[in-house]
Amino acid sequence: MWSGLESVGVIFLIFAAGYFLHIKRIWPDGTPGGLSSVVVKLAAPCLAITSITEGYDREMLARSLILLAIAALHIIILLVLGKLSSRALKLSSGKRTIYEVSFTFSNVIFIGLPINQIVFGDVGVPFLFAYYIVILACFWSFGVAQIAAAAPTPGSPSGIRIKNIMNPGFVGVLIGYALVQIGVGLPSVLDTALGYLANLTVPLSLLIIGANLTIFAKGIPRVTKDEVMIMVAKFVISPLVMLGLLKLFGITGMPFYVFLLSSTMPCHMQASILAQHYGVEPAYASKLVGLSTLLSIITIPCYVALIHHMM
Repeated sequence: MWSGLESVGVIFLIFAAGYFLHIKRIWPDGTPGGLSSVVVKLAAPCLAITSITEGYDREMLARSLILLAIAALHIIILLVLGKLSSRALKLSSGKRTIYEVSFTFSNVIFIGLPINQIVFGDVGVPFLFAYYIVILACFWSFGVAQIAAAAPTPGSPSGIRIKNIMNPGFVGVLIGYALVQIGVGLPSVLDTALGYLANLTVPLSLLIIGANLTIFAKGIPRVTKDEVMIMVAKFVISPLVMLGLLKLFGITGMPFYVFLLSSTMPCHMQASILAQHYGVEPAYASKLVGLSTLLSIITIPCYVALIHHMM
């Protein structure tokens, strides 16, 4: 239980640093927006390339097809449920987009990776990447396109466009896949440089979200029914859907436990970063990330204890 608390505690300490820097005006106005561009256009694509090339080989990709299919079905089911519930809640356009993206995608890598490593050790990491690759590809294609289409830019066309899909993050996914499939490794200098840039993703993202959490400076605002629904989606609906899929496809052992734990993570951190980048309800997106991560201090240790009991 304490291992889960420690990992979430580290994240909240960096949140606190970003919060402090922003509320005390230590960094210049516009810094969170500038840093979000660094994450979206540089650090995240580098993370995609390095995580895929280091986590997989061609044989492992071939053996993981069933796991990739389960991850994709999990996302599709959550997306459908998110769209249905957002319509029922009658949310406005920008808020509806952030709601649906937050409902669908979870923080599998920034919180899920350290939690999984602590709970299962390195043996669980390849299975985590099977889930992460699908999350990464879907988020940086459909997820980004949805947020970009909702951007409040006069005259901007709606819907999914090739320009939105072929964003730097998704291009990074494609490059990573291609390198694994053709069996070509990166030159040492380039690999090291990409690794350093990829390592910026987590701390910069956490600092930006911490800065956006200054909306909580006067206390946690009233939690609305749509926000309650997101919490239910993250910590109840998502793991139940994943459990059903794992049972349906007969998955057992380490892949079962890694996928189940990964499905209990809070809202995807990058949704908040992209909301800031495109100007689509950034305060709402940060609130969802903050509330769900805050709640995960309780839920993650509980799920870890449950999974340990099942093993």
